[in-house]
Amino acid sequence: MSNWVLIPCLKALFAEFDRIAPGRDRASDGSIGDAAHGKEVSDHNPDETGSVPIRDSDRVNEVHAIDVDDDLRESDLTMEKVVQFLLGRCRAGKEKRLRYIIYNRRIWSASSGWVQKTYTGASAHTEHAHFSASYTTSLEASTASWHLEDIPVALTAADKAWIDARIDAVAGEVITKLRQTADDLSDTERIRIAQTMLAQKMSGTSAPGNTYERGLNDLVPDLWQLAFFSRTKGGDPVPPAGVFGQILAELATVKAELAGLKAQS
Repeated sequence: MSNWVLIPCLKALFAEFDRIAPGRDRASDGSIGDAAHGKEVSDHNPDETGSVPIRDSDRVNEVHAIDVDDDLRESDLTMEKVVQFLLGRCRAGKEKRLRYIIYNRRIWSASSGWVQKTYTGASAHTEHAHFSASYTTSLEASTASWHLEDIPVALTAADKAWIDARIDAVAGEVITKLRQTADDLSDTERIRIAQTMLAQKMSGTSAPGNTYERGLNDLVPDLWQLAFFSRTKGGDPVPPAGVFGQILAELATVKAELAGLKAQS
Protein backbone atom coordinates (compact mmCIF):
# COMPACT_ATOMS: atom_id res chain seq x y z
CA MET A 1 0.00 0.00 0.00
CA SER A 2 1.26 3.49 -0.82
CA ASN A 3 2.45 5.80 1.94
CA TRP A 4 -0.46 7.13 3.96
CA VAL A 5 -1.22 9.02 7.19
CA LEU A 6 -4.08 8.92 9.68
CA ILE A 7 -5.95 12.22 9.86
CA PRO A 8 -4.98 14.32 12.93
CA CYS A 9 -8.40 14.34 14.58
CA LEU A 10 -8.43 10.53 14.79
CA LYS A 11 -4.85 10.45 16.05
CA ALA A 12 -6.11 12.70 18.85
CA LEU A 13 -9.05 10.35 19.51
CA PHE A 14 -6.67 7.38 19.81
CA ALA A 15 -4.53 9.43 22.22
CA GLU A 16 -7.53 10.25 24.42
CA PHE A 17 -8.53 6.58 24.60
CA ASP A 18 -4.97 5.85 25.75
CA ARG A 19 -5.23 8.59 28.35
CA ILE A 20 -8.53 7.49 29.91
CA ALA A 21 -7.73 3.77 29.63
CA PRO A 22 -3.94 3.37 29.66
CA GLY A 23 -4.13 -0.40 30.22
CA ARG A 24 -6.71 -1.05 27.51
CA ASP A 25 -6.46 -3.97 25.08
CA ARG A 26 -5.23 -2.85 21.64
CA ALA A 27 -5.54 -6.17 19.81
CA SER A 28 -8.47 -4.95 17.69
CA ASP A 29 -7.16 -1.42 17.13
CA GLY A 30 -6.78 -0.42 13.51
CA SER A 31 -6.75 2.34 10.94
CA ILE A 32 -5.76 1.40 7.39
CA GLY A 33 -7.81 -1.47 6.02
CA ASP A 34 -6.64 -4.91 4.95
CA ALA A 35 -6.83 -6.40 1.45
CA ALA A 36 -10.56 -7.06 1.85
CA HIS A 37 -11.22 -3.39 2.63
CA GLY A 38 -9.13 -2.43 -0.37
CA LYS A 39 -11.61 -4.16 -2.67
CA GLU A 40 -14.55 -2.12 -1.43
CA VAL A 41 -15.44 1.50 -0.71
CA SER A 42 -14.24 2.21 2.83
CA ASP A 43 -13.01 5.04 5.05
CA HIS A 44 -10.25 2.62 6.05
CA ASN A 45 -8.71 3.06 2.58
CA PRO A 46 -6.27 5.92 1.86
CA ASP A 47 -8.21 8.67 0.10
CA GLU A 48 -5.70 9.33 -2.69
CA THR A 49 -4.86 5.76 -3.64
CA GLY A 50 -7.84 3.72 -2.44
CA SER A 51 -11.58 3.46 -2.93
CA VAL A 52 -13.29 5.91 -0.56
CA PRO A 53 -16.79 7.41 -0.30
CA ILE A 54 -15.57 11.02 -0.48
CA ARG A 55 -12.63 12.83 -2.05
CA ASP A 56 -11.33 15.69 0.07
CA SER A 57 -9.72 18.86 -1.24
CA ASP A 58 -6.10 18.15 -0.33
CA ARG A 59 -3.48 15.92 -1.98
CA VAL A 60 -2.49 14.08 1.21
CA ASN A 61 -3.00 10.30 1.21
CA GLU A 62 -5.11 10.02 4.36
CA VAL A 63 -7.14 7.39 6.20
CA HIS A 64 -10.39 8.65 7.74
CA ALA A 65 -11.42 5.82 10.07
CA ILE A 66 -10.18 3.95 13.12
CA ASP A 67 -11.22 0.88 15.08
CA VAL A 68 -10.73 0.96 18.86
CA ASP A 69 -10.66 -2.27 20.85
CA ASP A 70 -13.76 -2.82 22.97
CA ASP A 71 -11.88 -3.91 26.12
CA LEU A 72 -10.91 -0.72 27.98
CA ARG A 73 -9.96 -2.63 31.14
CA GLU A 74 -11.32 0.03 33.45
CA SER A 75 -13.68 -0.80 36.32
CA ASP A 76 -16.46 1.66 35.45
CA LEU A 77 -15.60 2.73 31.90
CA THR A 78 -16.95 0.76 28.96
CA MET A 79 -16.92 1.30 25.21
CA GLU A 80 -20.70 1.62 25.39
CA LYS A 81 -20.29 4.60 27.71
CA VAL A 82 -17.74 6.20 25.38
CA VAL A 83 -19.92 5.69 22.31
CA GLN A 84 -23.03 7.08 24.00
CA PHE A 85 -21.04 10.04 25.33
CA LEU A 86 -19.74 10.92 21.86
CA LEU A 87 -23.21 10.47 20.37
CA GLY A 88 -24.57 12.91 22.93
CA ARG A 89 -22.01 15.51 21.92
CA CYS A 90 -22.73 14.92 18.22
CA ARG A 91 -26.50 15.25 18.72
CA ALA A 92 -26.01 18.46 20.69
CA GLY A 93 -23.86 19.93 17.91
CA LYS A 94 -20.79 20.06 20.17
CA GLU A 95 -18.84 17.57 18.05
CA LYS A 96 -18.84 17.76 14.24
CA ARG A 97 -15.76 15.75 13.29
CA LEU A 98 -17.47 12.36 13.12
CA ARG A 99 -19.47 11.03 10.16
CA TYR A 100 -20.62 7.80 11.71
CA ILE A 101 -19.99 5.27 14.52
CA ILE A 102 -20.48 1.50 14.36
CA TYR A 103 -20.53 -0.61 17.51
CA ASN A 104 -22.15 -3.87 18.65
CA ARG A 105 -24.45 -4.41 15.64
CA ARG A 106 -25.58 -0.75 15.57
CA ILE A 107 -24.71 2.27 13.46
CA TRP A 108 -25.26 5.97 14.01
CA SER A 109 -24.53 8.57 11.34
CA ALA A 110 -24.56 12.34 10.99
CA SER A 111 -26.61 12.01 7.80
CA SER A 112 -29.47 10.38 9.74
CA GLY A 113 -29.33 12.76 12.70
CA TRP A 114 -27.44 10.20 14.79
CA VAL A 115 -30.48 7.94 15.05
CA GLN A 116 -29.59 4.38 16.05
CA LYS A 117 -30.02 1.79 13.30
CA THR A 118 -29.23 -1.91 13.05
CA TYR A 119 -25.89 -2.64 11.40
CA THR A 120 -25.93 -5.68 9.15
CA GLY A 121 -22.39 -5.62 7.78
CA ALA A 122 -20.10 -8.65 7.71
CA SER A 123 -18.50 -7.67 11.03
CA ALA A 124 -20.83 -7.20 14.01
CA HIS A 125 -18.27 -4.80 15.53
CA THR A 126 -18.56 -6.40 18.95
CA GLU A 127 -14.79 -6.56 19.52
CA HIS A 128 -14.17 -2.94 18.58
CA ALA A 129 -15.92 0.35 17.83
CA HIS A 130 -15.52 2.00 14.44
CA PHE A 131 -15.22 5.78 14.10
CA SER A 132 -15.34 7.45 10.69
CA ALA A 133 -14.41 11.12 10.50
CA SER A 134 -15.09 14.07 8.24
CA TYR A 135 -13.32 14.73 4.95
CA THR A 136 -13.60 18.50 5.50
CA THR A 137 -10.04 19.83 5.85
CA SER A 138 -10.66 22.02 8.90
CA LEU A 139 -12.46 19.22 10.76
CA GLU A 140 -10.09 16.37 9.89
CA ALA A 141 -7.15 18.55 10.97
CA SER A 142 -8.66 19.56 14.32
CA THR A 143 -6.96 18.10 17.37
CA ALA A 144 -9.26 19.83 19.85
CA SER A 145 -10.21 17.78 22.90
CA TRP A 146 -12.75 14.99 22.37
CA HIS A 147 -13.60 15.48 26.06
CA LEU A 148 -13.41 11.77 26.89
CA GLU A 149 -12.04 12.73 30.32
CA ASP A 150 -15.47 14.18 31.07
CA ILE A 151 -17.25 10.81 30.89
CA PRO A 152 -18.72 10.25 34.38
CA VAL A 153 -17.39 7.14 36.08
CA ALA A 154 -17.53 5.89 39.64
CA LEU A 155 -14.50 6.61 41.80
CA THR A 156 -12.39 3.59 42.62
CA ALA A 157 -10.88 2.96 46.05
CA ALA A 158 -7.54 4.17 44.66
CA ASP A 159 -9.17 7.37 43.37
CA LYS A 160 -10.71 8.06 46.78
CA ALA A 161 -7.41 7.39 48.53
CA TRP A 162 -5.62 9.79 46.16
CA ILE A 163 -8.22 12.53 46.74
CA ASP A 164 -8.04 12.05 50.50
CA ALA A 165 -4.26 12.28 50.36
CA ARG A 166 -4.38 15.50 48.31
CA ILE A 167 -6.91 17.08 50.67
CA ASP A 168 -4.77 16.09 53.66
CA ALA A 169 -1.68 17.53 51.98
CA VAL A 170 -3.30 20.89 51.21
CA ALA A 171 -4.91 21.07 54.65
CA GLY A 172 -1.55 20.28 56.21
CA GLU A 173 0.12 23.12 54.34
CA VAL A 174 -2.58 25.55 55.49
CA ILE A 175 -2.27 24.40 59.10
CA THR A 176 1.52 24.69 58.93
CA LYS A 177 1.16 28.23 57.60
CA LEU A 178 -1.19 29.17 60.42
CA ARG A 179 1.22 27.75 62.99
CA GLN A 180 4.14 29.62 61.48
CA THR A 181 2.41 32.99 61.44
CA ALA A 182 -0.06 32.81 64.27
CA ASP A 183 1.37 30.81 67.18
CA ASP A 184 0.13 33.40 69.67
CA LEU A 185 -3.40 33.71 68.26
CA SER A 186 -6.57 32.32 69.81
CA ASP A 187 -8.55 29.55 68.14
CA THR A 188 -11.18 32.09 67.09
CA GLU A 189 -8.55 34.26 65.43
CA ARG A 190 -7.06 31.23 63.68
CA ILE A 191 -10.49 30.35 62.28
CA ARG A 192 -10.94 33.93 61.06
CA ILE A 193 -7.58 33.81 59.26
CA ALA A 194 -8.43 30.46 57.66
CA GLN A 195 -11.77 31.83 56.46
CA THR A 196 -10.03 34.88 55.03
CA MET A 197 -7.58 32.67 53.14
CA LEU A 198 -10.42 30.64 51.65
CA ALA A 199 -12.33 33.76 50.68
CA GLN A 200 -9.50 35.25 48.62
CA LYS A 201 -11.01 36.18 45.31
CA MET A 202 -9.69 35.05 41.94
CA SER A 203 -10.99 35.02 38.40
CA GLY A 204 -13.38 32.28 37.43
CA THR A 205 -13.66 30.70 34.01
CA SER A 206 -14.62 33.28 31.44
CA ALA A 207 -16.53 33.56 28.20
CA PRO A 208 -16.88 36.72 26.07
CA GLY A 209 -18.70 39.25 28.21
CA ASN A 210 -19.14 36.83 31.09
CA THR A 211 -16.52 36.59 33.82
CA TYR A 212 -17.09 36.16 37.53
CA GLU A 213 -15.04 36.12 40.71
CA ARG A 214 -14.98 33.45 43.39
CA GLY A 215 -12.89 32.20 46.29
CA LEU A 216 -10.95 29.01 46.94
CA ASN A 217 -13.97 27.60 48.73
CA ASP A 218 -15.89 27.75 45.42
CA LEU A 219 -13.52 25.43 43.55
CA VAL A 220 -15.25 22.12 44.19
CA PRO A 221 -18.83 23.43 43.70
CA ASP A 222 -17.67 24.99 40.44
CA LEU A 223 -16.35 21.68 39.13
CA TRP A 224 -19.57 19.89 40.11
CA GLN A 225 -21.53 22.51 38.19
CA LEU A 226 -19.30 22.02 35.14
CA ALA A 227 -19.54 18.23 35.25
CA PHE A 228 -23.29 17.94 35.69
CA PHE A 229 -24.74 21.09 34.13
CA SER A 230 -22.08 22.11 31.58
CA ARG A 231 -22.00 25.54 33.23
CA THR A 232 -19.96 27.05 36.05
CA LYS A 233 -21.61 28.67 39.05
CA GLY A 234 -21.14 31.97 37.25
CA GLY A 235 -22.92 30.66 34.16
CA ASP A 236 -19.86 30.23 31.95
CA PRO A 237 -19.66 27.21 29.62
CA VAL A 238 -17.23 24.31 29.95
CA PRO A 239 -13.77 25.58 28.90
CA PRO A 240 -12.24 24.26 25.64
CA ALA A 241 -10.00 21.89 27.61
CA GLY A 242 -13.04 20.27 29.26
CA VAL A 243 -13.75 19.61 32.93
CA PHE A 244 -10.53 17.61 33.31
CA GLY A 245 -8.57 20.56 31.96
CA GLN A 246 -10.42 22.85 34.35
CA ILE A 247 -9.50 20.61 37.29
CA LEU A 248 -5.83 20.91 36.31
CA ALA A 249 -6.23 24.68 36.09
CA GLU A 250 -7.89 24.78 39.52
CA LEU A 251 -5.08 22.72 41.06
CA ALA A 252 -2.58 25.12 39.53
CA THR A 253 -4.53 28.02 41.08
CA VAL A 254 -4.50 26.40 44.51
CA LYS A 255 -0.78 25.71 44.18
CA ALA A 256 -0.15 29.36 43.27
CA GLU A 257 -2.22 30.57 46.20
CA LEU A 258 -0.29 28.35 48.61
CA ALA A 259 3.00 29.51 47.10
CA GLY A 260 1.90 33.09 47.68
CA LEU A 261 1.10 32.36 51.31
CA LYS A 262 4.49 30.74 51.79
CA ALA A 263 6.21 33.77 50.27
CA GLN A 264 4.46 36.03 52.76
CA SER A 265 5.67 34.00 55.76
